[in-house]
Amino acid sequence: MGVLLLEAGPADRSIYIRMPAALGVPLSNKTFNWYYHSEPDPFVGERAIYEARGRVLGGSSSINGLNWVRGNPWDYDNWSTRKGLENWSYARCLPYFRKAETFKGGASTYRGGSGPMRVEVCPAEGELFDAFLESGVQAGYPLNEDHNAFRQDGVHKTQRNVHHGVRWNTAEAYLRQPGHRSNLTIRTGVHVTGIEMSGKRAVKVRGVSKAEPVSFEVGRELIVAGGALNSPQLLMLSGLGDADALRALDIPVVAHLPGVGRNLMDHPCTMVQHSIEGGASMASRLGPVGRLKIAAQWMLFKSGLGSSNYFETGAFLRTRESVKVPNLQYEFIPLMGEFHYGSFNLSAGFQYFFALMRPTSRGRVWIGSADPMAAPKFVFNYLSTEEDRQDAIAGVRITRDVVSQSAWNRNRGQEVSPGPDVRTDEEILAHLKQVIGTQYHPCGTCRMGTDDMSVVDGSGRVHGMDNLRVIDASIMPEIVSGNLNAPVIMIAEKLADELRGRTPLPPEQAPYYKA
Repeated sequence: MGVLLLEAGPADRSIYIRMPAALGVPLSNKTFNWYYHSEPDPFVGERAIYEARGRVLGGSSSINGLNWVRGNPWDYDNWSTRKGLENWSYARCLPYFRKAETFKGGASTYRGGSGPMRVEVCPAEGELFDAFLESGVQAGYPLNEDHNAFRQDGVHKTQRNVHHGVRWNTAEAYLRQPGHRSNLTIRTGVHVTGIEMSGKRAVKVRGVSKAEPVSFEVGRELIVAGGALNSPQLLMLSGLGDADALRALDIPVVAHLPGVGRNLMDHPCTMVQHSIEGGASMASRLGPVGRLKIAAQWMLFKSGLGSSNYFETGAFLRTRESVKVPNLQYEFIPLMGEFHYGSFNLSAGFQYFFALMRPTSRGRVWIGSADPMAAPKFVFNYLSTEEDRQDAIAGVRITRDVVSQSAWNRNRGQEVSPGPDVRTDEEILAHLKQVIGTQYHPCGTCRMGTDDMSVVDGSGRVHGMDNLRVIDASIMPEIVSGNLNAPVIMIAEKLADELRGRTPLPPEQAPYYKA
């Protein structure tokens, strides 16, 4: 049986995708990126939050920061015990994490050695990376050799999906490697605009290609994989969603699923920045001439700074003793710059990006009309709960404590953001409301479950439909404690076995650390 893959964007062969160090370019333009902006967020000064989403073969794995993080094992046991999804316990997910990867550090109880996704540990060479790791230890946090194994807590060298100096996205891993996929047809440049139903079956996919309408017959199954913003949009355009909201837009109701678009989660993210003098910052190598040298070395040898994703060290920490698994993630970069939010202005310094791992704030996705070419509307409602506000304030204070350690004495420089005058909780919160943004991890808007507000069951099947599934970050019932690329790939590996009627991989019982 053949498989047809439809992608709205182009192929992923650009140097700006393949060269890891060029990651800021796709984030700052619309060539490979839907380049969405939220509706005014009411809890952070009515700001519109920029949200990058991959519009290219490989999806957001083609434009992300390349960090390979599984989340905490507790996250999946939480899905199993508290969300009623027995088949999503850590023991049942671990074999699929292992199946998905080839870890350069070698196979083990926790790590895979023969999977399609290539994962390596960043070299993290340089005195600012050294200062980050040493200061974390001085502040009382463990140095963690593998945050994707037994223990997530502590400071670590980042793991990234880079192989021989090249971004290893899902297109490279699953679509391009030799030896299989002879039954796969790929069509790029096709913007899917709707799903045609006959009773409980999806029978046709409608779209636009080169400004002309196109349609495709559905065979055995239709899988929607548009992500947390586009998947609920497509379902609503196709008549699956809250019945009253659909009727108000003159969209015929196929199924009343009020949870479509609800439960939007993300990792709210901000930074503490320090300016420094001298050549320790990576910015000293990223001037116009430096960029040409870096590009030349990468193109000739696939080595040098061109193969770096910048975020070569990080940490998972807890903001308070009552939290048993980390609720704060750090991604450290030895320069100051705004490219994380879609621009590309770099200067000498360093910055601690930090994000709340399990925020309690919830947003939603909706459509403002029946126009399939209009962008989905969404709002995150960042910092709408007191718990999130206190954890974000704690993130600033924890960062300042780490930077006060003696490891930073040589290169501490001056705090630029929030700035030395921002001291009290009230002042920190006011600053956070002005600057907090996204870690580019939206999820949960077509969540798995059995209650009335869930959208799909534990197999990704849309409730009430016979042959329609959603398989992407939107089906996560709760956001996980880390970047979403690896968890989404695990979810896809797991559900692919079910789709093909294969016996699931047996559970693997492996211990993990909780404070």
